[in-house]
Amino acid sequence: MRKLRKGTRAMQAWHRKLLRKCLGESGATFVEYALLTALIAIAVTVAVVAFRNQLGDFFDEITGKVKDATDDTAGQTPDY
Repeated sequence: MRKLRKGTRAMQAWHRKLLRKCLGESGATFVEYALLTALIAIAVTVAVVAFRNQLGDFFDEITGKVKDATDDTAGQTPDY
């Protein structure tokens, strides 16, 4: 029973420390970074959805060029 009480006190101390960090001035900084990250994620998602066809064509073109380049060099040994 004594270990349970000791563990409970440790958990309560950890909880208080977490609350102080989240609600204190450093917590505000954390919230600001979280909001900024969320806004960036939304902007990237909107851009990908808006330009999905152009992005698909772009990556298809790159894939074709890489495939052509590897086909051209297939069977050749490098000159070291």
